[in-house]
Amino acid sequence: MVTAVAAAVNPSWAEETVSEQQAALETVVVTATRIEKPLNEVARSIAVVDQEELLQIQPKSIAEALAYSPNITTSGGPRAANQTVNVRGLTGNKVLQTIDGARQNFESGHRPSYFLDPELVKSVEAVRGPASSLWGSGAIGGVVAQNTINADDLVDGDSGLGGFAKGGYNDNNDGATATMALAGKQGDFGWLVSGYGRDSDHLEMGNGQELLGSESESWGAMGKLNWNLAEGQDIELAYRHSDWDGAVPTNAAAELNGTSNFMIDRKQTTDNTNLSYRLDAGNDWLNLEARLYNNQVEMDEVRVADGRADTTEIDTWGFNLTNQSLLGNTRLLYGIDTYIEDFDTARGGENRPQPPEAQTTSWSVYGLAEVPLADAWNLEFGLRYDDFETEAKNLDASSSDSATSPSAAIVWDAADWLVLSVRHDRAFRAPGSEELYSTGYHFCMFPGFCNTFEPNPELEPEEAANTELNAKMAFADTLGADVIHVEAAVFQNNVDNFIEQVVAFPDFTRFDPGTTSWFNVDEAILEGAEISAAYLRGPLALKASYGQVRGEDDNTGEDLTNIPADTWKLDASFGFESINMLAGVRYVYADDQARTDYEENVGGTVYDSYGVTDLYLSWQPQAVEGVRFDLSVNNLEDKYYRQAWEQLYSAGREVIFSARYRF
Repeated sequence: MVTAVAAAVNPSWAEETVSEQQAALETVVVTATRIEKPLNEVARSIAVVDQEELLQIQPKSIAEALAYSPNITTSGGPRAANQTVNVRGLTGNKVLQTIDGARQNFESGHRPSYFLDPELVKSVEAVRGPASSLWGSGAIGGVVAQNTINADDLVDGDSGLGGFAKGGYNDNNDGATATMALAGKQGDFGWLVSGYGRDSDHLEMGNGQELLGSESESWGAMGKLNWNLAEGQDIELAYRHSDWDGAVPTNAAAELNGTSNFMIDRKQTTDNTNLSYRLDAGNDWLNLEARLYNNQVEMDEVRVADGRADTTEIDTWGFNLTNQSLLGNTRLLYGIDTYIEDFDTARGGENRPQPPEAQTTSWSVYGLAEVPLADAWNLEFGLRYDDFETEAKNLDASSSDSATSPSAAIVWDAADWLVLSVRHDRAFRAPGSEELYSTGYHFCMFPGFCNTFEPNPELEPEEAANTELNAKMAFADTLGADVIHVEAAVFQNNVDNFIEQVVAFPDFTRFDPGTTSWFNVDEAILEGAEISAAYLRGPLALKASYGQVRGEDDNTGEDLTNIPADTWKLDASFGFESINMLAGVRYVYADDQARTDYEENVGGTVYDSYGVTDLYLSWQPQAVEGVRFDLSVNNLEDKYYRQAWEQLYSAGREVIFSARYRF
């Protein structure tokens, strides 16, 4: 809810009335729940970052775009291409991501998994909490839904041309960014072409040192065609391509060293095709969307020291069909999802890991019902069934399993200003092909004495059971012509069968080099709360949020890793109507993270508290229509600090400037 306020606070409408401000906040529409509806009507905890806030933040990654939302942090270190999202203590493959309604699958070792550049994005939504009843495998921590720009965002009215050109510069790493987009609409047809380029040098940390292996070059392009076949029917074809090239450590989230974390040259290519068909028959029964998509990722890596080469490829074909119906006052959402994922690798050199040549097939059916029980009471319940199989072609082996993901929620419109909901969700993550079927050598101590990978086709899916209480409050004219929004949530997420890599270390007395495999190990309890508040009065916007997560191994009582520190996030901005300018300040304070009592932490590592201040300014000169300037100063005090659980320190001061011309 706090992020929704950013959509309303900008220099162009600082003079609007309280009722108009309230309406703007309440019409922020979300798509991550597969039913487009206003944010204030969704019985889930969801963060929304729209294009206005994206322009102000000027993020280098999707994770950075969400970093100011409560109980969401970045993970993976300061290298933008390697960053991922931590939602309520769960990160990596435990948080599903989608782009324009198509799920994104890539998982291999320490390699990155977020490939969409923020320059092509118009909004990002994050569902906090399990959502497998909607999206299936992977959503045990939440969902990050990314929505790209389209012709309607650039062309006013039903016909004509529109677009923008943008350039940006980051003084920290001499980073230059250039973006353009051109769109047209005429009659029943619409189209868009867009492209971007990034070029940056090494990042500088708060202590003045450079982070080696943080320079990169990247570029990408996107095209969309839309055809209105008839009234209520349209079809859209979208294609994206991106290239990324840089020298990074094998594990880009850790310090470079010459014994285990080597420098590599990585060339990364992605190609995505998305074909969708929408039909609104104008009746209560037929309002469907069908989507066919293909995702291709290829990573070519060469170790700098000796030229050893690796290749990792994944090719995914997916299809989903969703329909909405009204049965009286009951809304029904139901559909099918299926995808086939081909995973292939080549590892150079001797004594190397051998990920499988594998194919994963998944299909599912799901349904969701929203049922009014009384004037102020509503019931939501959903159920999804997933069936999945992974075949390791190089081993002539396969494993299969299934999962059922129910969800239920009761929503009470307790007053004009208060909506309460309680919900329960079950979710799962199916084991990946590398976890099931990796073979080869993990590491060697000397020739003939190598720790080997052993397949484990008996791995069970990770499972989550989350119970949550949510309250949403909205007030108007409390202290005059103002608007106040408050949202609070408390949750407990029980996660079982964590999949972890377990290394049986060498026993030299028996000349046994040991083995490495993946096992289901932990039964975890994650619980916590988040609260956010926003106060809006004319050109003034004040926002504050607090997030807290606790994590414990239910068997041993040890602390879980990756649990973020308790964090406050503050934002104050003011719009100067006379000059069409918005100025603001953000402050993030993270408390000490001393809940690090677990067996492997033999050194007693704890993480210090820190506070970081960011400034931002947006100016749209009245004398030049369509021109916009944005200035961000991140880490104003150039602090040398590290987030909890991160091995690398964060970037030092960044002054980011961009100029954008919209036509």
